[in-house]
Amino acid sequence: MIQSKITIQEQAEKIWQALTKKDQMKEWYFHIPDFELKVGTTFNFYEPGKKNEYHHRCIIKKIEPNKKLSYTWTHPSHSNGESLVTWLLNEYNGSTEVILQHNGIENFADAGVAFSQENYQMGWDNFLALLKIFVYGVRKHKYEINIHAHAEKVWDILWNSDSYTQWTAPFCKGAFYKGEMKQGSRIHFLSPGLDGMYSDVIFFKPPNNALFRHIGEIENGIELPIDEKTEKWTGAFENYILTETNGITTLIAEVDLAPEYAENFDKNFPKGLQLVKKISETNS
Repeated sequence: MIQSKITIQEQAEKIWQALTKKDQMKEWYFHIPDFELKVGTTFNFYEPGKKNEYHHRCIIKKIEPNKKLSYTWTHPSHSNGESLVTWLLNEYNGSTEVILQHNGIENFADAGVAFSQENYQMGWDNFLALLKIFVYGVRKHKYEINIHAHAEKVWDILWNSDSYTQWTAPFCKGAFYKGEMKQGSRIHFLSPGLDGMYSDVIFFKPPNNALFRHIGEIENGIELPIDEKTEKWTGAFENYILTETNGITTLIAEVDLAPEYAENFDKNFPKGLQLVKKISETNS
């Protein structure tokens, strides 16, 4: 059995809404148009994006409002196996412990290594982090641009240390990062004064996808512990997706933002992407 847990400083009722309301679920979980909160109903969904490669089919088994929700979890396009997902909410003193249990993953052995215990554990850990920050008011902001250059070139402009400083200038002149850009590493995103943020690299797959999970703040080059302020956004993701068609690369950046940062990013992120485009096309 896989188990993941997190404590959220909110009442169980608010978290239950995020788990069971379609309009909220699609913000942090999956877009599930046929979801209906009723025992015995079946719902279907695919992974984010337009490929529709992984079909999920679930049947709701148990509902205890504000306490427990369980449903089967299958992959009919890849496996004959069946598993069971259970959400448990335990409220105490105005906070709620959220426990996710996934039983029967071994039944997907016929689906291959992509359906391993390790991948499911990482996936559920990430979803609980997304649930927490969603409840705290963090929302995903999406920025997109088309660039007349190959994806490999755009990728290099994004993460080459010199060009990174150039395209991030709208946020902070002289910004840079320390650490190795590879999956599983820790990165420091810094200002010239060595203040900034530390993050973990979840995916780094050139030239198509880079996913960071932001953890906490840095002051004078030192990682600070999570405090009441950073607790509201720690675990937020920043995702870069590059898709090339006929020599044109579509760059999409998806950033989880707390309300107090949204205006600044909505103003400056498009400026940064315009610089990525200018540098990439100039050097192509």
